Amino acid sequence: MIQVLPTDPSPEGEKDRQYVTALARGLQILRCFSHDKPELTPQEIVRMTGLPQPTVWRLCHTLTMEGFIICAGENNRMALGLPALALGYAALVRQSLPKIALPYMQNLTDIEGMGMSLAVRDGLDMLYIQRTHGDFVYMNDPVGARRPFAKAPTGWACFAGYDDHEREQVLEAFEQKEPQALPALRAQLAQSREQFAQQGFVTSIGVIHEHLNAVAVPIRSLRSGTVYALSASGLAADWPQERLQTIGHQLVHLARQLAVAAD
Repeated sequence: MIQVLPTDPSPEGEKDRQYVTALARGLQILRCFSHDKPELTPQEIVRMTGLPQPTVWRLCHTLTMEGFIICAGENNRMALGLPALALGYAALVRQSLPKIALPYMQNLTDIEGMGMSLAVRDGLDMLYIQRTHGDFVYMNDPVGARRPFAKAPTGWACFAGYDDHEREQVLEAFEQKEPQALPALRAQLAQSREQFAQQGFVTSIGVIHEHLNAVAVPIRSLRSGTVYALSASGLAADWPQERLQTIGHQLVHLARQLAVAAD
């Protein structure tokens, strides 16, 4: 997925004098690395970011000198260095919701065998900030992994829990970066909003994986207004949509409890 930076991030074309484009591009490069793609070549980063190759080389050199990127093998492959890990843990440690939610998530996993995810939107991805692993051997991504917002039930749940302004921000970001995917996304999000309005949760039937079904709910922090999403997933053979209803209602109740503790 190409992550092209806006040429002018300020409203109405007005130049933001406080916005440092070089820094933003460096951060854009760091975002390219993920659980699924821990190592990348410069050519892959050029393709993912849409930045000119000389720019990528200069920024990667700077990030390497600072330790945020390290050499990872042949073909100039690169990976994140330990300073990047330290930043991730520094961000996670101040989050109270993942710690508070974990025992509730683990209890449901122990009883039902379902994997649980607590996630928050980061750009056009959903970022896992807490996980428990169920019986399904695939898709058991760890904390820090990402899933595309457009396909993740946690993304649909967040969108259902957003206000109109927040929803418009998401759609504008998709229109800028993935315009060809916007019509299908609008249809899916409209369907999820309707289901949420009727039942209080959203379901995903075979979207992430043909043998995986999931149910998700939004959690809006009563302190900050930040919207998180909590999901439960399991084998489609064991968890058809009808059976997901019971878990969905449990998640709705849990989300109300966790909204008080969310940052």
